[in-house]
Amino acid sequence: MAETLQQLLDQAGEVEAAESFVKQNSRALKIHVTDRVYCRAGSMVAYQGEIKFRSTAGGVGKWFKQKMTGEGFPLMEATGRGDLFLADDAAEVTILKLEGETLFVEGRHLLAFEKTIAWDISMIRGAGIASGGLFTCKLTGSGYVAISSHGEPIALEAPVVVDPNAVIGWTSGVSPQLKADINLKTLLGRSSGETFQLNFTGTGKVLIQPAELTSFGKK
Repeated sequence: MAETLQQLLDQAGEVEAAESFVKQNSRALKIHVTDRVYCRAGSMVAYQGEIKFRSTAGGVGKWFKQKMTGEGFPLMEATGRGDLFLADDAAEVTILKLEGETLFVEGRHLLAFEKTIAWDISMIRGAGIASGGLFTCKLTGSGYVAISSHGEPIALEAPVVVDPNAVIGWTSGVSPQLKADINLKTLLGRSSGETFQLNFTGTGKVLIQPAELTSFGKK
């Protein structure tokens, strides 16, 4: 059934909320910027107000890590005042509020976080994304974090073995180790090469999406 132009404009209008991070809809994030936020490069779809963008490495240590890991984890810093709209190829958006906790987020799923969150980059080489490796960001502190996923996130109790391309992140107390299963390739219909998995051990939970990134043409 068709709808009028006014109905579309009313239904798709901007969301107003007191929080700095809010869902514009299930696949888009709206951030009310009053100073500075961090977001994944390329995720900006629109902004209102006076907002400037620049690539960031967060200090010499993080700059070195980013150079060593190439373009796997590009971040940008948005500064100024206004409303910033972010999206990740129409993926589902989830907003979290850390309260002094630590969360590890796989780089391709990290959409944005507040300046009050301390962050650092690490890499699990050979795991996922055509065995190139997973770029992971350790987030610690209090504030908003936004992640993206293809489908609603699933939280699994460790120990658990996960396809690296389905991993969103994990809580503190959980450690991933790379393992290979050359027999699993038959089940998945792969003709050659080893199938890599991540074996999470410890106490905590692992967030996964109900899909593999490679299924969506990610590289």
